Amino acid sequence: MAVTKKSSGWLLDIQPGGGAKRYRKTLPSKAAALAYEAWLTTKVTQAPEWAPPKRDLRKLSDLVELWQKHHGVNLRSTNTYSRLKNLCEALRDPVVDQFKPGMFAEYRAKRLREGITASNLNREHAYLRAVFNELGRLGHWKGENPLSKVRQFKVQDRELSYLTIEQIGKLLKALKGDAHLRPYREDLSFDGGAVE
Repeated sequence: MAVTKKSSGWLLDIQPGGGAKRYRKTLPSKAAALAYEAWLTTKVTQAPEWAPPKRDLRKLSDLVELWQKHHGVNLRSTNTYSRLKNLCEALRDPVVDQFKPGMFAEYRAKRLREGITASNLNREHAYLRAVFNELGRLGHWKGENPLSKVRQFKVQDRELSYLTIEQIGKLLKALKGDAHLRPYREDLSFDGGAVE
């Protein structure tokens, strides 16, 4: 029963609407407790802000499919969708309202230990974060983006490297016989030394 007698008065302990929010209040009489219970139940059924939020029981892969249908098909990149599907599988396709930042952080740490590069994991992070962002803009996702506060790994930029004179000569000689791959200027010849 939601109303019980305590030494301090009548305790109302109720979760109206079967939701996650629990209300507990001690009132001086049983009649007052029952009246408050009736008022609270009415508030929950009539005012949506009092009702507990409905659970989103879709799987992460369902959101990826929805994203692909409404946005991904318009992208030039053809491998984003397959990477997202593989990511859902690797995360064991959680129910989206249970998908937390810590789950993704654990997944990344495990993949990093397996030898996957930080830049590759940052790309996966960006793809999945974009799924939630785009579905939010389209009205298919109401909650907060679970990856919005997860930081990407810092990746050191690689120093630029250049071909040596010897490598340039080998490249131009390899291109000489191919009609499709020619130096821009036909009058250039390269023998490993200076350009003539």
